Order: sequence, then C-alpha cells, then structure tokens
Amino acid sequence: MITSTLAAADIVTAIPSLWEAIKVPVCILMIMAGTGSAIFSLHRGFGSAAGKMIGGIALAALALGAVGLTVSAKETLDRHSGGILVGQYGN
Repeated sequence: MITSTLAAADIVTAIPSLWEAIKVPVCILMIMAGTGSAIFSLHRGFGSAAGKMIGGIALAALALGAVGLTVSAKETLDRHSGGILVGQYGN
C-alpha cells in the first residue's frame, strides 16, 4: 500500500517536471518541422510555404503557453461559476 502511494506521488511529481524539461526542445522541433514543410512546399507558392511556417510557429507558441492558458482558464471558470473546479459549487 505504501509503495503504491509513493509511486503515485512520484508520477504526480514527475509529469510536470518532465513537461518543463522537454517544453523548449519540443517547441524548437515544431518550428523546425514548420520550416522544413515550408521549404518542401515552396514549389506550390509562397502562400503555402508561409502558411506552413506560421503553423509551426503557432504550434510552438501554443506549447509554450499551454500551462499559462490552462491556469488562466481554470481561474476564470472558478471565478465566474462560484468555485466549481475546487469543489465549492454553491457556497
């Protein structure tokens, strides 16, 4: 019982630290993927290449801002719903 509790606590601690460790490299890979697909689609026109490049940058920005957006959405929902996400709905 104690072992499984400690393992669950380790997982809860490890997942956010893993996300913080890989967040920037993943964003760099997303930008590189957008750049690579833009280079290979340049023969179809500049608009297609620019769209793929902007898509890669947008995905990287979403990955970097995911935690902030989630916290902001949670706080906004709690503020306007009476605390529904913290178990205090109706108080």
